[in-house]
Amino acid sequence: MSNSRLSMSKRATMIATGLALVAVMAVIAVSLLLTGVGGVTAFNTGGSDSAARHMPIPSQYTEQCSNGVAVPNSEDNVGLVTDCAALLAAKEALEGTTGNLNWSADVGISDWDGITVATGRVEGLFLVQRSLNGTIPSALSNLDNLVELHLPFNQLTGAIPPELGNLANLDGLVLKSNQLTGTIPPELGNLANLAALVLSGNQLTGEIPAKLGNLANLTGLDLRVNQLTGDIPSELGNLANLVALELNGNQLTGEIPSKLGRLSNLEYLYLNGNLLTSAIPVELGDASNLEYLHLHDNQLTGDIPSELGNIPNLVELRLNGNRLTGCIPRSLRAPLGDAEIELLGLPICAATSARVIALETQIAEHASVIAALRAQLAEHASRLAALESASVTAPPTPTPSPTPTSVPGTSVACIERIAGNGSVNGNWTPGCLTANSSDNRTYYARFYTFTLYAVSEVTITLSSTDATPYLFLLEGEGMGGAVTRENGVANANSVTITATLQPGAYTIEASTYRAETAGDFTLEMEVTR
Repeated sequence: MSNSRLSMSKRATMIATGLALVAVMAVIAVSLLLTGVGGVTAFNTGGSDSAARHMPIPSQYTEQCSNGVAVPNSEDNVGLVTDCAALLAAKEALEGTTGNLNWSADVGISDWDGITVATGRVEGLFLVQRSLNGTIPSALSNLDNLVELHLPFNQLTGAIPPELGNLANLDGLVLKSNQLTGTIPPELGNLANLAALVLSGNQLTGEIPAKLGNLANLTGLDLRVNQLTGDIPSELGNLANLVALELNGNQLTGEIPSKLGRLSNLEYLYLNGNLLTSAIPVELGDASNLEYLHLHDNQLTGDIPSELGNIPNLVELRLNGNRLTGCIPRSLRAPLGDAEIELLGLPICAATSARVIALETQIAEHASVIAALRAQLAEHASRLAALESASVTAPPTPTPSPTPTSVPGTSVACIERIAGNGSVNGNWTPGCLTANSSDNRTYYARFYTFTLYAVSEVTITLSSTDATPYLFLLEGEGMGGAVTRENGVANANSVTITATLQPGAYTIEASTYRAETAGDFTLEMEVTR
């Protein structure tokens, strides 16, 4: 569903304004401002080098976007006119033969499918599972303020445009589960603010660009299940904030870079299903936060480093399907597990002395004590959070979402952002309506967005003593995402959704079971891995 479900009269206001003489003069002024020589738009809004960074856009799209409907008050929103023109220029290539996007100069840009607008510019493009079968147009690189670009679960073909490397504000680039070909553009290494790069499940070839090691803010890099070849760049060891590195299911060769052991924040390292050779680097034992280490189904040789036993939080270690020799260090029996040890077919290393056995026993005892202390700490933290929440008289203010947050003419916030683990006290009023009513009736609703950067189990609970709650979980950030889960019970005071979710953007719709029911509610979310 799009935001057109909201009860607002802005369409009529825009049309009336577009008929006014002032709007006509504004169209002329904006066209003169934005139209360059030869009938193309230069978009020189970013300094002396911006013309080199932007793709030329035919002036016809600028004129269409200046009609007062697509962009209200276009003379005062030059940047949004620029974004509108870039999207209209990109529409045909992106749709392919499906033609199912409502992007048009006759529709307000805030109501366009998958588009979020904030602070007067397009900041989000979320087209998840929309049956798109075209190509990714380079014109998208003109969206200077774009923060999130999500096009997963479509049938997009062709190459990833290197011009996307010009999107300096981009925080998330998710293109997984398409049919993209060609190489990964090295220009993506210019995206200094990028936190998540997800290109898995395509047909990408060539080597992993070493320039990706420049992405200092990257927390998730997912290139799995492609046809990538060559070595793993040692420059990836510079990604100090990286939490998840997933390169499995490719044709990578060479050694595992020892510099990956520097990644002190790394929790997930998946290199399985490649053609990697040589020994497992002992430096991986320095990755102190590593929880999941999958190196199976390669061509690794040599002994299993005992240094891997120094990783305090290692939960799962997979090494089978290699050419490893020697014995299995005793400290790795727990993360390997009995089934993996049987697949390896190697003996457990014998203790060299009674002192070693005593030390191993002490380590195991200390590990047990540490685990108990961690459990107690988590319990105390939970109680402290509950006490802090109870002491606050006003509900906490979530981080603003990069989407329209209020209905024109009101102060009602319809879409907000919720933290990974958090609680929100809300209120149903006529200002915000459901986007998922199958019977076209009016239901009051609120929307809360969040983003996952790793596979996580999410529990969402909606409760109210004033009204019967109904809960939706949507894919993507905004009201128009596909419903993946829903729960509602007539006359209930509380409903819960629990699901294991892949990395990506999601939206919670907190609605009511009965039409036009106002009242207060509490929304709680817990995320575990």
